[in-house]
Amino acid sequence: MFLFRIIVVAVFVFSLSGQSAFAAGSGSYALETPDAGAMGEGSAFVGEADTPAAVYYNPAGINQMKSAEFSFGDALIAPRAQMTQPNGNTVHEQNNEYNVPNFYAVVPIIPNKLSIGAGGGSYWGLGTNWGPNSPLSFATTQASINDVDNSLVASYQVTDQWSVAAGVDNDYSKVDESYALNNGGGTGGANGTAELKGRDDAWGFRLATMFKINDQNQVGLMYRSRIDHNYSGKISINGANPGFYGISNYVAPVNEKSVLPQSILLGYSFKPTSKWTINLDLEWMDWSSTKYETLNVSNPTLQALGVGTPIPEDWHSAWSESIGTQYAVTDSFRVRLGYYHHERVISDADFNPVIPDSNSNGYTTGFGYDITKRLTLDIAYSFLDYDTRSINNTVSNASGGSVNGKYRQYANMGLVSLTYKF
Repeated sequence: MFLFRIIVVAVFVFSLSGQSAFAAGSGSYALETPDAGAMGEGSAFVGEADTPAAVYYNPAGINQMKSAEFSFGDALIAPRAQMTQPNGNTVHEQNNEYNVPNFYAVVPIIPNKLSIGAGGGSYWGLGTNWGPNSPLSFATTQASINDVDNSLVASYQVTDQWSVAAGVDNDYSKVDESYALNNGGGTGGANGTAELKGRDDAWGFRLATMFKINDQNQVGLMYRSRIDHNYSGKISINGANPGFYGISNYVAPVNEKSVLPQSILLGYSFKPTSKWTINLDLEWMDWSSTKYETLNVSNPTLQALGVGTPIPEDWHSAWSESIGTQYAVTDSFRVRLGYYHHERVISDADFNPVIPDSNSNGYTTGFGYDITKRLTLDIAYSFLDYDTRSINNTVSNASGGSVNGKYRQYANMGLVSLTYKF
């Protein structure tokens, strides 16, 4: 047991230290890459939750593991986006690929009664880069939200059928946003730039339960609290036209508030035979908590430029649905298929290419293979397709720009996980 603890701590620290990647997720900037095994089933896993990834999906499920287990995985995400202007010109977002590792560990403390788990990954994130010379530059040139999420959970098995769990979540987040300043041709036609950087460390919690109706039917329920971020950082202005802005280069401290929404997840797992598993998940996310984007600045020079003026972001709550199935071809080989859908949360009036949100549909497939009795390999692939969205609003009009046009985006995602049972 001592050796196991040393291994868990070492791998956990290593995995968290390497988490520096992110990618645009469906439904604003929630990520759907916590685990390859679950992703193969459309990320419908709240009702099943029988692997170490239950730390994320439903910690009340970790009691199903009768021995210590840990998993280490990675996701490669390749999003693509473009915007076609009303005049027919097409703007492509700069291509980037993002790497998102994860780790989970589960240890039974009192057999069949009490288990604890820990996990790390990136469950929130954003990466958009339209470039400094695009027609969208007065709204955004690039933006990133880079989060590292850690969870510590405990689950107690009240009866043979019923388990309850609680946990704490830590979200360490860094933001980096930039956009162009319209110099009106006053500096040889070149535009200035404004860049905001900040970071914050915030906490939330989760509560969960799981009930096994019988050997074929099982349900799970989880609540995740909101996480309130108060970013501290600085805003840098470079190359501004003094005739327009009264300054050319300037750096000042700022604070920015942001909210990761509370959510409720319900999952149902049905096993009609020993070979088949069918899962259904339903999630409600309270994105209505996002009302305004506000920078708190105390500097009069920036206040005179309008920095700190609240920008409406009247987002609305949204539903997500997912379904997945697994078929055991043999005792050691399983194949999976899944589908998930996310509602958009940003209205047409508030749409900004920083977060090119739209309704989305995800299609997944994958497999699991027991290399040995203790070691399992899971691989999954997901194609995430966003509905084309036509925008006609006034975002960035005041700065002489426009974000109007048709937006099209999709993402390819590949995931791999290794799970070891002690």
